[in-house]
Amino acid sequence: MSRKLRFDLDVDASALLAANPEAFYSKAYLSSADITNNFRTVPGVKAKTKLATVLFGNILKASNCSFNADVDDLSAVEIDVCALSAMAQICQFDLEQSFVSLQMTKGSNGDFSVASFMDFYWGEMAKVIGQNIELIRWQGDTESLDETLALCDGYEKKLCNTVGVIGRYGGVITTSNVIAEMAGMIGDAPASIVRKKADLRLHVSTNVANAYELAAAQGNTLTYVTLPLGLTFLGIQLVVNEGMSDNTMVLTLKDNLIYSFDAEGDDKALKAINLADTVAEPLIRTRANMKVGFYLVNPAEIVAYNVCFD
Repeated sequence: MSRKLRFDLDVDASALLAANPEAFYSKAYLSSADITNNFRTVPGVKAKTKLATVLFGNILKASNCSFNADVDDLSAVEIDVCALSAMAQICQFDLEQSFVSLQMTKGSNGDFSVASFMDFYWGEMAKVIGQNIELIRWQGDTESLDETLALCDGYEKKLCNTVGVIGRYGGVITTSNVIAEMAGMIGDAPASIVRKKADLRLHVSTNVANAYELAAAQGNTLTYVTLPLGLTFLGIQLVVNEGMSDNTMVLTLKDNLIYSFDAEGDDKALKAINLADTVAEPLIRTRANMKVGFYLVNPAEIVAYNVCFD
């Protein structure tokens, strides 16, 4: 005896509005796959927190029966985050003129929460958020007249205002001076960090990276036409930062630049609402709440080029 089972599955229209929270926030917070490799990332920060540091003295002693350890220095760096909200909305009638119109329910009052479009929508929204965070990461300034930059203070402002950072100034970077200026950065850096090539990073703006590629290619014609140029200088990894101001460079160990963010529980703050079902307006509103913060430690191990340069 056999029995046939039949299942019907009705998908609520609101489900089509939902994004994959993990993928969305990964793309928004970590816009570059190398973020975790080039900065010290501190996730799960919802408010002020402290990062502990210990400076040990001479811990090796001659063996004997007495205990004569030095008093070591325990300290902490307080970090905070800036609360941000990404808000956007789209209109049904705009969608009806777009490429998704064929997938929409026929009629002027048809449902417009098309799954394929919403996948594209969430992906593009996360991409733009990531680009804005990258800009704030470096040029953020709460005193700025720019609405985006004023959301949080970034590395450039903090490097400018932190005592102990090694400043180097030179003006516009070109193909004729970029290698000399990079060499000068290495020369100004403390000897204690220069040999730590695995952890040392030379952060550069896009125009500096472009100038370096052209300058390096002049000494090796293969890089003009056949071989991609590896972005390293004297064995130090170059990190191209689109959010950096032009003609700017920062040389330091990757753990000295701290990037704090929330991420934990943010999936519950990812909202998409079809206002047609509530206030009879043909709009979809989306909102993503986030927290980010940018800090630095060990300023004596940081060389900044053209930061604070006017």
